[in-house]
Amino acid sequence: MRAAIYARFSCSKQREASIDDQLRVCRDYCAREGLEVVAEYSDYAISGRTDERPEFQRMIANAGEADFVVVYMMDRFSRDPYDAPIYKKRLLKKGVRVISALERIDQTPDGVIMEKLLEGLAARESMVTAERTLRGMRGNAERCMYNGDRVFGYKVEDGRYVVDDSEAALVREAYQMRLRRDSLSAIARRLASLGVKTYQGNPCSPTMVANMLKNERYAGVYRWADVRVEGGMPAIIDRGTWEAVQKVKGRKNRKMEKYEDYALSGKAVCGNCGRSMVGVSGNAHGNKYTYYRCAERCGKATIRREVAEGLIVDALRDMLNGPEAHRIAQEVRKQWSGTDTAQKADAALNAAREAHSAKENLIRAIENGMPYDSVRDRLGELEKAERDARAEYGLHKHDAEFDVDDFVDFLRFGATLDDRRLLDAFVSQVVFFDDRLAVLLNYDENETPRRLDLGVFDEYANGSPLVRVCERMIVLTIPRANGRGCRSS
Repeated sequence: MRAAIYARFSCSKQREASIDDQLRVCRDYCAREGLEVVAEYSDYAISGRTDERPEFQRMIANAGEADFVVVYMMDRFSRDPYDAPIYKKRLLKKGVRVISALERIDQTPDGVIMEKLLEGLAARESMVTAERTLRGMRGNAERCMYNGDRVFGYKVEDGRYVVDDSEAALVREAYQMRLRRDSLSAIARRLASLGVKTYQGNPCSPTMVANMLKNERYAGVYRWADVRVEGGMPAIIDRGTWEAVQKVKGRKNRKMEKYEDYALSGKAVCGNCGRSMVGVSGNAHGNKYTYYRCAERCGKATIRREVAEGLIVDALRDMLNGPEAHRIAQEVRKQWSGTDTAQKADAALNAAREAHSAKENLIRAIENGMPYDSVRDRLGELEKAERDARAEYGLHKHDAEFDVDDFVDFLRFGATLDDRRLLDAFVSQVVFFDDRLAVLLNYDENETPRRLDLGVFDEYANGSPLVRVCERMIVLTIPRANGRGCRSS
């Protein structure tokens, strides 16, 4: 008789040797019972309350290679009250029984009761442990102690947050830069140049800066889940500075933008005669200036390009700093399943299921008397097809996943979302009047929504859909002071 051994431990704080101990006990059991060990599977630091364990799933997929699966104790197989019987039944369909090396369970009615009792006890112990852990963490939080949340600018001593002077200086610099209205990208570049990295080891990003600037802990407020304690940890910045930074709107440093052409070209319309506005340039006092002007020179005033584009970009960024960004992200997520990547992931998963089903049909045919030699090659082909399809599914699944919060952060702070891309993505048409601009956001003449082209967002361009978003027109007043606005044509 053949046996496969499965071992698992659930906590990264446990010794890896505990796996070796389990394997040793299981090997000794197999030797005593005259079982040939044909395979061994081990999952490290993965909870038994989930079935998303790579070696466990590999063991289930390879069912049939052995007559028994031997575990140290039944709770090593699973601690979930539903997974244990489901996977045991799946194994039994292939003639495989799960055996505990330390718990003697007879194949009798009393043995069935004992096995179910052990499964229930394992599930109960897992739930009790989770509750105990959560209760302990809440107790820690109420005492303002470290609960595993790392915060840049702090280190942990004796279980509490203390200020890390070198990192705290960089936090203060980031807040001061923001008060000077520096962009998140500019702050991120500055911190990255000083060696600041995310906890994943990547250079400091605009998203990291955004999270830093809205983290109330820097003002001395301890937070964990719904626990909030004023003065619960040492402050790095004062409350007034933190609140002032929250009021700073996201915007770009327009002097750093370099457009190859006029961003509103093809979208700008004269409000006087309805003809297109064109981009023109001129020189004065040795400086080059660029404008939008009516193509027919109908008498409509000409407006400086940086003024028109700047007004619109500021309005769009103000919009994205509000709830509109969340609505856009939700619309994107609704249609994300229609992408080529998502469809490929679904197709790969279906192919894997079909191959698996065909393989099980052959196995049942063998059990009913079909000669194994006649279908051996076909079984190998199906196993390879299933393995390849699941590998392809894993690749596409990652690309097809969509994180709403991450996309909101991208809309607000994305480093590649410069002014030009913002205008390309959101602006359908701009009507120029003497004293105002009417900006239509992704609407056509019948007031039906156009679709937001995510292709202008480099980070989300691969096969992404066109998404129907934005439902309003923005009217902006044109400033005229200091020659920054319009001039007569």
